[in-house]
Amino acid sequence: MSRQSVDRFDTVTMAFHWGMALVILALWGAGHVIAAMLDGPQRSELIGLHKVMGVVILVLVLARLAWRFTHRPPRSLPGTPAFERLVSSLVHAALYALMLALPLVGILLSQSAGYSVTALGFEVPILVAKDPALHELFEFSHQSLGWVLALVLLAHIGAALRHHVVLKDATLRRMLPSRD
Repeated sequence: MSRQSVDRFDTVTMAFHWGMALVILALWGAGHVIAAMLDGPQRSELIGLHKVMGVVILVLVLARLAWRFTHRPPRSLPGTPAFERLVSSLVHAALYALMLALPLVGILLSQSAGYSVTALGFEVPILVAKDPALHELFEFSHQSLGWVLALVLLAHIGAALRHHVVLKDATLRRMLPSRD
């Protein structure tokens, strides 16, 4: 495990955090646009882009987890109550679980409809055969997990803003690039 500053997250962790936040926001928006579109070539193209971005998120979260296991994050700020540390750990675990589950369920959703998933020249191995009943289950699951992710992200953002605006501590600043 590499040594890290007790004050800040390292540059790679920040890049993962903010880069993935942007991709997840784009995926969220694309998912809602897809749901509102009528069938046609433009919708199919957007679905294809959504699948590629989903696979990219899956690869990034796996890389991010590998990085996190080998690069210890900074410790909680002094004086952080044990309950807040526990809630923070649970929210982060939920975020990682959802960032893994959503793209995996998305792959199953596509495959259960009889469509392959190809991203960046790589075809994802077939995990499930075409099955209309499973497709409905995966569609419901993918949409539901998307809403759960949105709620957990709102809690995460709300906590960061509480620390920054109300408590006026360095929690949020530790995940921002240094101004030095």
